[in-house]
Amino acid sequence: MLTESIAAVLLAYLMGMFPTAYVVSLLSAGVDIRRLGSENPGALNTYRQVGAKAGLTVLAVDGAKGALTVIVAEGLGAPDYVIYLAALMATLGHNFTPLLGFKGGKGGATVLGISAAMMWDLTAVSLAVGLALLAISRHVVWSITGAFVALNALTILTSQPAGMVGLCLSLSFVVAGTHIYREHHRLVPAVKRRQWRKFMSVE
Repeated sequence: MLTESIAAVLLAYLMGMFPTAYVVSLLSAGVDIRRLGSENPGALNTYRQVGAKAGLTVLAVDGAKGALTVIVAEGLGAPDYVIYLAALMATLGHNFTPLLGFKGGKGGATVLGISAAMMWDLTAVSLAVGLALLAISRHVVWSITGAFVALNALTILTSQPAGMVGLCLSLSFVVAGTHIYREHHRLVPAVKRRQWRKFMSVE
């Protein structure tokens, strides 16, 4: 069991650290996505700077990385706490990939992939909430935030296991924390000036 657990966590990290947005942007358009737009090597920046096909490809692959992390760990017979750890390592590997100098994406798609593999029904409802907010507000950050808030709330309200609730909260914290860490130079001035709309517009 120890060997399987170590393999599950190691494979999760290796899958997570694959720099999807960088590779897709380079192959499809010959550009370094880290030099364009928000400079974030993620699906949204790729979508806006390289095109819909490239952006959706990044979204699908990054989501698949998260889902495969869970599927592989379960297939190896890892206990729940190891699956939770593998999910965390996949997200950290994505956000801080050593292949890009420890500056990867922000983990949103990867976390949603993890969630879909573990709680597909709650994830579907949360994504519906996010899409509804996007249709109303036309604001990506608000929509993503709403989807994650809904996911955490549903995980708690539907009495999921404590480990699952803790994982959901932890992964959401990693995504939010990475965003704040990377964009603090724009977020802090907006807070000081009480420009809340600008604060929520930072991507």
